[in-house]
Amino acid sequence: MFNEFNAGRVRILIGSSETMGTGVNVQLRLKSLHHLDVPWLPSQIEQREGRIERQGNQNAEIEIYAYATLGSMDATMWQTNERKARFIAAALLGDCSIRTLEDADHQANQFALAKAIASGDSRLIQKAGLETEIARLERQRAAHFDDQLNIRRQIQNCRHDRQTAEERIAAIREDLSRRVTTRGEAFAFEAEGRRVAERRTAGALLLSKLRLAERSRAEGQWRIGRLGGFDLFCEARATLAGVFRAALVLRRVKHDQEITVEPDLTALGLISRLEHVLERFELDLQEQQRLASGATRRLADYEARLGEAFPLQAELDAKRAELTRIEADLADSSKNVRSTAKPTEKIQSAARPRSAQ
Repeated sequence: MFNEFNAGRVRILIGSSETMGTGVNVQLRLKSLHHLDVPWLPSQIEQREGRIERQGNQNAEIEIYAYATLGSMDATMWQTNERKARFIAAALLGDCSIRTLEDADHQANQFALAKAIASGDSRLIQKAGLETEIARLERQRAAHFDDQLNIRRQIQNCRHDRQTAEERIAAIREDLSRRVTTRGEAFAFEAEGRRVAERRTAGALLLSKLRLAERSRAEGQWRIGRLGGFDLFCEARATLAGVFRAALVLRRVKHDQEITVEPDLTALGLISRLEHVLERFELDLQEQQRLASGATRRLADYEARLGEAFPLQAELDAKRAELTRIEADLADSSKNVRSTAKPTEKIQSAARPRSAQ
């Protein structure tokens, strides 16, 4: 039968949630789905609609109808599905707030509207619509509140970044004032009271001091030379993994810069790396100036947005007031109905005594 339906030779299928639910693959030509009754579980509605709203349907648009009888139990059934759907949505989300998921209770809102339609009271329909709109506006207000908190955090971060960059700019400028060129014949390395003008010899001397420190396994920090106007230190220590290593440190203003020394690094390679660090001071200064400028620009943008009021607050207040009015009207109607209702007569039955025979 399913093959006949997919082929178009059967046009209409009628069945229950169990027989027309999971496992029914007749979606190729399905155009419309009609809910003739209201099931007890939201999952049954989801499985019904999953037959038509799925990949493989050849129709660009589909139609889903739901029917309700005025004055019947349909309103109660839709209300039951609404309550269950809200509980399921909250459980799956894992958080009581729904700020991060715009339509977490979208299906529950549909059930609430269907319940209102089935009741036949236009006030319930209006109430369901207002509750949906208020929930949407409250999510937007919560998102606006989160955005304001994030703006405060970003302002603090921008101020910290700008202050850090400005401190680094001042330190680099002082480094530039202390730097002595080592280009070409001006190269000079000072160590142990003597001056070394040959790069290979200076590099070999530095490497030998580092290797000796590693073999001695004596922890500490001591000066081993001077290059380009800056002191060079050997910092020997054991790492958390238990490996003992000796690092080469360039002592700058308010900043110790470690120079990476691989086991296979040559003497000339070490001196070239040190000179490259000294030549990069101008680039470091430009980078910190760029960071300070960017932090200042972002700070101005965030400060302009700080303290903004929620733009839809007036609309939210109006809808809340309207919802309060409708709920009060419904409550008054319910009281009037109870006061005019006739009390039901109690039927008393007397037990006849059995004749003693």
